[in-house]
Formats: sequence, C-alpha cells, structure tokens
Amino acid sequence: MSKSKINLWFIFWPVQILALLGIIFTSPNWLYLLLGWITFCGLGSSVILHRVVSHNSIKLKTWLRKPLLFLSCLCVQGSPLWWAATHRGKHHPNADKDGDPHSPKDGFFHSYIGWIHNKKLSKINTKVIPDLRKDKYHLWLNSNYTYIVIATFIILSLINIEFMLWFWLIPAALSYHQEAFVNSICHLGKFGYRTYNTKDNSTNIPILSWLTWGQSLHNNHHNDITRYNFANKNEYDPSTIFLPLIEEK
Repeated sequence: MSKSKINLWFIFWPVQILALLGIIFTSPNWLYLLLGWITFCGLGSSVILHRVVSHNSIKLKTWLRKPLLFLSCLCVQGSPLWWAATHRGKHHPNADKDGDPHSPKDGFFHSYIGWIHNKKLSKINTKVIPDLRKDKYHLWLNSNYTYIVIATFIILSLINIEFMLWFWLIPAALSYHQEAFVNSICHLGKFGYRTYNTKDNSTNIPILSWLTWGQSLHNNHHNDITRYNFANKNEYDPSTIFLPLIEEK
C-alpha cells in the first residue's frame, strides 16, 4: 500500500500549539466554535472516523462518502485508514491488555498522548483493514494526509484567520482531546458504570456523552462494536442526530 511521505503526527503539535495560541490571543467566535464542534468533534471524529470507517456501523450515502472521508482528515488525528487500523486492529482486540496502544494501565499520560509518539505503538498493519487497503480513495487520503491539512490551513487562513481558528483548528484540536479523554477515563474502570461484563475495563459515563458525542457510553460500545447508536434505555447518544442525514437506506 502507499505510505504517507511525512509522519502522520508531524503536524500534531503545531496544530495543538496554534489552537492554544488562537484561544489565548483571539476573541472567541462562539458561532464558529459551535459549528466547528458539531462538524469535527461530532461528525468527523465520533461518526466518520470511529463508527463508520473503523466499525462499518452504517453505509454512507454514495455522494457523501468522499466528502465526509476528506472531512475526517481535517480532525487532524491521522488519516481514516491509519485511525481504523489502530482502533480496529489494535485497541478492540486487545483492550486493556498487552497490544492495546493506549490503555491507561500503562499510565494516564501514556494513554492520553504519550503513545502517539511511540513509533512501535503508532505503526499500523494494514492486514487488519482489508476493506480499506483495497480502496483507492483511502490510500490517496493516507498518502496525502499531511498535505491536505497544510493546504486547508493555508486556504482558510487566506480567506479568514478567525474562521480558520474558531471553526476548524480549535475544534480539530478538541476532537483529539475528546477521543483521548474517552480512551483514558472510560478505561480506568473507576468512573461511571458497567452495563455489560466485557473483557476490558470500559465504563459508561453518560453525563459526558453530551460533550463527547456519545463516545463516553463506552462500555455499551465495547459490548457491540457494530452498533451505531451507543445508547441504551435512559441514555442518549448525540451522534444519532447525523444518522438520517448521512445513512444510505
């Protein structure tokens, strides 16, 4: 398969630092931030990277597939192919055991951010994603991921710096922290509750599901990874609002 010419995480820290500087030195545009949070934390990360690409929980409308996969690159969490290979091929088969790249059993810092700088842990095996390794568009996104992010930064900056920061860069940075927070807190086994006796430490923390687009209903997800809606009775998964808009019937 084709490989990224630049390390997937080459732009991780620049994006995080620029987002932080944007928060400190520019006035918040709450409308841009709200729209960006919905677009990148919700649709891009929680739905496309996680539920669609990694778990094939639904089939996307044909005309939306490529735009939404492209959008998911702008969450700046790696290409969809890399994300799925890590999540589907490493995390779920080995959750909270040896082979899980971001389990908090190895320390909170490790699970939150340290693992992505470990070349061994961040290296992927595409054999675990046979459906994606044969897909030309996924291969193209993976090969050009860094250039896609850089080009988006330049184009949006030329259009409007404030829009670039508050609609895209800051929400994109937040989308990483959303996933890192869930991977860390919801695998400690100390907070929330367990509805299912899964072979890991995953828990549900429903109050956080409103901020994490349902991702913190994590024990439910680990019990049935193919289910799009993570919520059971008396729980709510905000990512369900996207379903009628993107699912091919």
